[in-house]
Amino acid sequence: MAPRLDISFPLCHQWQYLFGQAYQPQTNEFLLNHARTGIVLALRAVLPNGGKVGVVAYNCHTVANAVVNAGCTPLFIDITRELTIDVEKLPVGLEAIIVTNLFGIRNDIEAIKAKCSKTVIIVDNAHGFGLPEEGDFTIYSINQGKFPSLGEGGILKVNTIKYNERITTLYQKLPTYSYYAQIKLFAKMWLKALAYSPCCYWLVRWKKKDFKRNVYEKVVLRKMANGVKKMYCAALPDIDKRIAIQKKNAEFLRALGYDVCVGENAFMAIIECERPENLKREFARKGIETATHFGKAIEWAHEFGYIEGSCPQAERLTKRLLMIPTYIRI
Repeated sequence: MAPRLDISFPLCHQWQYLFGQAYQPQTNEFLLNHARTGIVLALRAVLPNGGKVGVVAYNCHTVANAVVNAGCTPLFIDITRELTIDVEKLPVGLEAIIVTNLFGIRNDIEAIKAKCSKTVIIVDNAHGFGLPEEGDFTIYSINQGKFPSLGEGGILKVNTIKYNERITTLYQKLPTYSYYAQIKLFAKMWLKALAYSPCCYWLVRWKKKDFKRNVYEKVVLRKMANGVKKMYCAALPDIDKRIAIQKKNAEFLRALGYDVCVGENAFMAIIECERPENLKREFARKGIETATHFGKAIEWAHEFGYIEGSCPQAERLTKRLLMIPTYIRI
């Protein structure tokens, strides 16, 4: 069974982790252990006393949790059928908004700015590597399973220069990975990649249990591990080539007759259907894992004060979307 997420750690990445040259960030670029760390730092820089922050309802629980960890209150935003923010239904009184480009599908930042002219905009590109740097802050993820799929890592870019000094002060206080922690991370990445390899993944899937997540996990704030900086440096020259491959694979899905939607980087292909379970079985017969990504998004949102019915489109699509991998040829 080919896993839905690209959780790999090939020999070339292992070599780079141990012996490569580390990426040197720009003055407005901050290398972190996770994208969620970037959200916390950005919010602490602009809202040190807390405030109301807009969060897409159809999303990972880590986004709302990062808002809470920053001492702020999440207010949930509905989406359109195209998986972008419904600008007409933006809540009033937002002091900041996290614009999540779901699956690499780009939001209309100018329309959001026009509606929320005094609101700080944090663009969440955890799925959107390769998209333009927009808003006051842009955040990327390079965790295993994201794109590029590397290791424990996130990147915060400050696009509004007046916030750069505050972020720099917060960043300098963050701890780094010790030598022991970097070796432990290497082992963790290697074991996870082994478990998610096609030859072993059938066992991982068989052992999987539907457990209740702790959505209120404390966000561990750290700088990026030096080994991950090295892998990132080596991966950057091939990003455009990888995006082209993903787009080609998505087009192949269309050629097979599937009505798929993809973002600008084709991170995943998305199909809306009445009964995703039937389509999951169809792809499983082909040896491809699919999933209703963020299938518990509304359940997670309830943990952060979401009111049922306030984001009807997000509630509807949560039950109708199926995600198909594009890093492999179907």
